[in-house]
Amino acid sequence: MKWILILLLGCFLAETTLGWTYHRSERTMNWTQSRQWCQTKYTDMVVIQSQKENDYLVSWLPERKTGQYYWIGITKNHINETWTWIGNNSTWVGEQSWAENEPNNDYITEFCVEIYANKGHNRGKWNDEKCAKKKYVVCYEAQCKATSCDRGRCQETIDNITCLYEPGFEGDQCQKAVECPPLSPPDNGYHSCPGGNLTSNTTCRFKCNLGFLITGLLDVTCGVTGVWSGPRPYCASYKEALLAVAGCGAASALGCICLCWMKRRKRKKLAQGRHLEESTSPSTEEQG
Repeated sequence: MKWILILLLGCFLAETTLGWTYHRSERTMNWTQSRQWCQTKYTDMVVIQSQKENDYLVSWLPERKTGQYYWIGITKNHINETWTWIGNNSTWVGEQSWAENEPNNDYITEFCVEIYANKGHNRGKWNDEKCAKKKYVVCYEAQCKATSCDRGRCQETIDNITCLYEPGFEGDQCQKAVECPPLSPPDNGYHSCPGGNLTSNTTCRFKCNLGFLITGLLDVTCGVTGVWSGPRPYCASYKEALLAVAGCGAASALGCICLCWMKRRKRKKLAQGRHLEESTSPSTEEQG
């Protein structure tokens, strides 16, 4: 019977989702004591990041007849400061968060915030309050652990845990390096990759067999998206390479000849035009 009661009590005091876990105290404390209690038993005081989460949290809180107020993890140190959530420095405050005419800083130093868990239109609304007042508290326990994501950042919400990948990694825990498809060796050549890996940021080098020259980039690198960089080189025989060089030289020479011919022709046309103008214009004596 004793263990059944403990089990039922545990189910009542904690709400488990696929993300973090909410917990609430069964005794009242001031704001500072409440945070220490949350940090000792769980992770910290609850941090609300959206109106959706605020509504979810309120739906989980019991409707008490007395002591209907819970500390939440938003505070400030001075009257002119912005309300800030503990831990992540977020300043999110929803348009419908505060109760009517709140926050009013009624006693000048109301620098902590409680959430109403009573019935009626104020349920789920916030009120600024003196930090020395005693309230119940809502805590959360993070489900993201150091081992949750191998190579990535663990992000949790009220309904799931997501591993945000580091570039070049994939898998449900970011544990697998992205791989590029196998490389085909060029005709009359081969390639080598460090350790035989084809994972992201791996650079492979192409080489040609004896008697052949490589044309193009020597190295290709596996990108973080699983795509190899650059075009593949190919291996040409010495004869092909010499013909290619000769062809390039001939093409360059032909281009120079054409360019020089066009410039010469242009100069010739300009000279003919000037000569024609001089021969057809009246002389100075005839004009007199």
